[in-house]
Amino acid sequence: MELSKSDFAAHINVSAGRVSQMLTAGIIGQDCLVGQGRSAKIDVEKAVRQISLRRDIGQSLGNGIGTQLTMPDEPMAPKPSKTDDLAQQLQQERLESERRKNRIAASEELVRQGQLVPADQVRASMTKLARQVDEENGAMLADFASEIASKFGLVQRDVLHLLRQVRNEKKGAAAERARARAAELPATVEIVVTEAVEA
Repeated sequence: MELSKSDFAAHINVSAGRVSQMLTAGIIGQDCLVGQGRSAKIDVEKAVRQISLRRDIGQSLGNGIGTQLTMPDEPMAPKPSKTDDLAQQLQQERLESERRKNRIAASEELVRQGQLVPADQVRASMTKLARQVDEENGAMLADFASEIASKFGLVQRDVLHLLRQVRNEKKGAAAERARARAAELPATVEIVVTEAVEA
């Protein structure tokens, strides 16, 4: 099927100016033109195939998303050449690159929103918090010992020594229980990051 440039533009849902741009850029090759000059027509099947293989992936995902590159009621296009195969492979690689960028951007957005937190940062924060609580509790032992010694007529130093001994035993048992619980946790947790993140 052969169409004029303006009719071809309407056929693939772009402006006539865009068709001229694609011809200049080589997205539509000169071998797609039938005739010469202003009266030249475009071989629709060949041009559609070349646009599909050669256009920029960012363009096809952006303002070129409305471009219609279908050939209804047309016979199956001939088997692509090695050049077309290479162009298609490059297009697929560019598409995967765009998807990878989108996944990275989505992950970064989740981090900014506080929905995705690096595990090493959480571990460091929890360790620091646990150490602070432990130090505050340890500092209270002297006050406890003074109160107990005063109330029961005991030597404060002996009471403090006993409290520290009991505390160390309890801390050791608690640490063992925590290690056992940690051993049951998976090494990694799977999270699905979608490419589109709502603000």
